[in-house]
Amino acid sequence: MSKNSKTIWLMSIGAVVLLALVWVGRDLFLSRSGDIKCEDGPRRTIDIRDFITQYSAYAVELEAAVSDKKLTAKLNPVQLQQLSESLQNANEFRKFLVAGYNACAVSKTQYAGYGATFQAMDSLSRQINTALSKPELNPQEKTDLANLVKQYINLSQQLAQK
Repeated sequence: MSKNSKTIWLMSIGAVVLLALVWVGRDLFLSRSGDIKCEDGPRRTIDIRDFITQYSAYAVELEAAVSDKKLTAKLNPVQLQQLSESLQNANEFRKFLVAGYNACAVSKTQYAGYGATFQAMDSLSRQINTALSKPELNPQEKTDLANLVKQYINLSQQLAQK
């Protein structure tokens, strides 16, 4: 390999490393929480990714399963559509909640209440995912799954009513 080729390779590797460092550094800088003062006291801002990790990890997995369209044998089409809409509405509400909290439009008490609802939804998502992971469901398991989906949909609708 000639000296110019080695230089080009070293510069290319250096550029890739530099881009990776800039990418990671930018992400770390943007995810920092700041301190803000609101009527109900000081608070730290929340990064939406942290909220999703804390309250909605299984909902993301469930959303992937719903979009995969392999659930038609386990859920009737109406339930599947309602579940899909509930997941989308919860995602949008999650963004609204974090933005509202960071802008002092949502109080700490309201946020805690919504957080509890999201935790309950995440727990239901985990149970639904577990049921959906089985290759075959007996009649009782199908009934249980339908009830879990109904509970998830009800919680999702409650978010909009709070």
